[in-house]
Amino acid sequence: MKKILLMLAPAIILLVSCKSENIKEPEYREIRNVHLMDVGILQTTAGLDLVYYNPNNFGVQLSDARGDVYIDDMYFGRFSIQDKVSVRKHDEFIVPAVIKMDNIGAIKNHRDIWKKKTALIRIEGFATVRKAGFNKQVPIKYEGTQNIERLRSIVAN
Repeated sequence: MKKILLMLAPAIILLVSCKSENIKEPEYREIRNVHLMDVGILQTTAGLDLVYYNPNNFGVQLSDARGDVYIDDMYFGRFSIQDKVSVRKHDEFIVPAVIKMDNIGAIKNHRDIWKKKTALIRIEGFATVRKAGFNKQVPIKYEGTQNIERLRSIVAN
């Protein structure tokens, strides 16, 4: 019993000493390299690179992320990441994401959106980050007005 307690003590001290209030959310920068991957009758798959900045004094590995994308509060599709991403401290990082768009919903609900230059984009989901052998699931929440010209040009092709 003493051996187990002695082995767990450093891990417990490490976990208790981590102050979650000092952790800052990554800052969204831009979207790059939007491209179509697969076009179907019911679903279209597009790839894109999301650029973020890590303002924290530590790095992590992003091993999984998934969630839903809304445009002007209407469901647009589901996103996930393709590969694990290494996030260094105080550095920009690129998240290669895949969005599976619901074609019927996009046509039915987004007629007005295609006429606009900007739209309110809302993303809700979860990401799994890994640091020193420990995994933690963190919520993803983003809401902001974005230029949708690139998205429109991809869908129009």
